[in-house]
Amino acid sequence: MSDKEGETALYNDREEEARQFFSDSAEPQSQGGSNELAVNENEDNNNDEVEDDADENIYSIQAHKITGDEENNREVTMKKNVRKAKKYDEFKNERDEQGFVPMGENPEYGGMDYSNEDPQARKRRLLEEKMESAIKSKTSRRRRADEDDLERMQDDRIDFLKDQMIKAANLDVEKNSQGQIATEKLKLLNEVVDILSKADLAISILDNNLLEAVRLWLEPLPDASMPAYQIQKELIHSLTVLPIKTDHLIASGIGKVLVYYQRSKRTEANLKKVVDRLIGDWTRPILNKSDSYKDRTIQFNEYNKNRFTNQLSSARRSKPKEAKSLYEESAERRKRAAIPAARTTAYKIAPKVDPSLLRRQQLNSNGNNDERFKRINQKLTSMNFKKKSSKKSGPSIEGRNLTI
Repeated sequence: MSDKEGETALYNDREEEARQFFSDSAEPQSQGGSNELAVNENEDNNNDEVEDDADENIYSIQAHKITGDEENNREVTMKKNVRKAKKYDEFKNERDEQGFVPMGENPEYGGMDYSNEDPQARKRRLLEEKMESAIKSKTSRRRRADEDDLERMQDDRIDFLKDQMIKAANLDVEKNSQGQIATEKLKLLNEVVDILSKADLAISILDNNLLEAVRLWLEPLPDASMPAYQIQKELIHSLTVLPIKTDHLIASGIGKVLVYYQRSKRTEANLKKVVDRLIGDWTRPILNKSDSYKDRTIQFNEYNKNRFTNQLSSARRSKPKEAKSLYEESAERRKRAAIPAARTTAYKIAPKVDPSLLRRQQLNSNGNNDERFKRINQKLTSMNFKKKSSKKSGPSIEGRNLTI
């Protein structure tokens, strides 16, 4: 018998044994060698099938080969049932049959009872839940690690600048007390203005209380002299851009310094206007006042010309002499005339007008000035008549008024 015929016979024998094995797998067998291995594997599969009976839906069958021992040289193909996850509809039906209630719908756990809910109300509720979940998914943004690093870098940068500003202010105070020229703040001014002018750093500036260092820079020196005008101008104008709230004012104390600039006679006029506007914007929410002109309340008082003239003359005599500005002092020292500075006067009380008094004054003025009005009117009409009569008469270029 050739080798090919022997292999064919061996293959047929193995196929017959495998068919016989699967046909008799339900009956117990007590054989040795490869039969015992097949029985053990069969028992394991039977146990798996018993456990799988709990799930009625088996969606696929997976097959693999099991090789026997070397003596028998047998290969047996075993089949194993593979279970897949149940669909949500089947799980929901089983849950409803068992009477299971989710925690979110169980009143005992703080949920709502939807057992007796109307179908239309249920549809509406599900639609609202979908809309809320869609909104939350859009608004919720995952915070990246580089954003935290960027904020940390900004905070470190502002803290470092704050320490530098405080050191410069302390050095200027020491130099001024020793009679030396204070220039440390001027050296650092460009860097400070560069940081304060950046809009993306405004929140970090306020959170890290950089306004405290700004207050130290704006405070007068020990000899009662004001800081350099460039420092005053740059820092006060930078405060108009920052969104300063009441908490920031309390923590930094910068409002007290600006009140000093508002009341001081040495503050430059244009700078004082900016300070007045800042103080008005900061105190308005504290006093619960509106910034609308319509909501403004105006105080009225009666006005008597003679009485107020006497009061004004007496007040001028008793009023102390105003302190001169630096410009006026320098002009007086050089024996030169100083250009008078424009002063803004804010009136807080409006005069109360009596309509009957105005009518009487109007009648009296009409009676006294009636003749004078007539003379002026006659003079104007006569002037117009002279202008018309002085016009040259004669033939025109076109030949009008030409007598032949």
